[in-house]
Amino acid sequence: MLPPLRTCTLLAALSALPAQSPTTPYDADPAHPANRIFHAIHYAELVPVFIGAALPGEHGDEPDFYVPKWYFQQRGGNEADQALFGGDGRQIPRERFNPSEANALADALRALDDGVVDELRAQPRLAVYLQHDLLRIARRLCDTKANPELLPALLAAAERVALPAATLVGGELTTFRLEQIGPHLHGIEVSELVEIDRRSTRLFDAGFTQLWSKVYLAVPADAAPSTDGLLAAALDAAGATPPNVPVGTTAVLVQGIVALDDAGEARATDLVIDVRTQRLSNLDDLGRDNATTTRDGVDLQQWFLPRLTVATAPGPLGLADFRSVPMATPELFRDYGTLKYTTYAAQCSLCHRRTGTPDGALAGFLALRANAKPQRTDPGTRLRRAEQELAAFIAELRSR
Repeated sequence: MLPPLRTCTLLAALSALPAQSPTTPYDADPAHPANRIFHAIHYAELVPVFIGAALPGEHGDEPDFYVPKWYFQQRGGNEADQALFGGDGRQIPRERFNPSEANALADALRALDDGVVDELRAQPRLAVYLQHDLLRIARRLCDTKANPELLPALLAAAERVALPAATLVGGELTTFRLEQIGPHLHGIEVSELVEIDRRSTRLFDAGFTQLWSKVYLAVPADAAPSTDGLLAAALDAAGATPPNVPVGTTAVLVQGIVALDDAGEARATDLVIDVRTQRLSNLDDLGRDNATTTRDGVDLQQWFLPRLTVATAPGPLGLADFRSVPMATPELFRDYGTLKYTTYAAQCSLCHRRTGTPDGALAGFLALRANAKPQRTDPGTRLRRAEQELAAFIAELRSR
């Protein structure tokens, strides 16, 4: 069971905060329009549709829990699970706004006047992050078919905080460089990572995520097949048995914000906010004693760049400034259309696992599925595609 909601209102708690915090990431003043917008989008009192059995207290003895399909186990949410969800993270708990909530958000959007906008634009990373929040909630409302009256105001606010193209594609927004992932590659050299293109689901479509995404792959130097051999085998596997991924194979996912510039064009920026790794660590049996994320040999790591860090550390940023996300962390996910409260480990294991799947040989490296058509690519391909995807979504918003 989840803890009960302990606060009367979040704003009452925010008023006591002396400085910027994860609940007031954009400014030390809780009443700042950007903080009010953030609060409206990223906090919601609700009952999750599903409660994952992987949560502490939701399953019994661990030796009996880590069995096939442990990641699927769940129950329906009920009134006892009602809580205030959200925070300075990637997931958005908000599905829709009731009339009073919609009015509060509309007021906050109107408060983004010239003075506030100039203040935000003086911190380019922060302006880009706020625009990202505005476009993400617009996407959510389109998906849930809720509050269409808010869409024009959300788009107008996103356009007001837009920056020149030269700023968006320049180096001052940079928050991550690939070489910074080196210490987390277990002996694989960064120079061995191969960027690959692949057919993506909507989870990696910038029209839905407002993020560009890049995947890098490497097979250990002493393993067979090589990285290029593995890619070739994956392409040749259509309708046949997929290739066996060697132990030690590692993938890196990097995601950064696609923003609108002040001319209304989509621009892939260097403001990376999400970095993840996946590694096939062993081929041991599924079970509690297999101390990997999926409990069947696949290890996952994730780092996220909070807004608060962007606001309070205006100098150079890198992976060391990101927040490492433990895989046992509970989170409210909506990846598949319904709100589910579970752990990162359970949610990620739905796809990235070895057992209980016809693609077991791929060890959860879904980019290697034959229908994904994985192949080497140049650094610009995924960025240009993401810009096209966001541009299509903006055109959709403008047509409403």
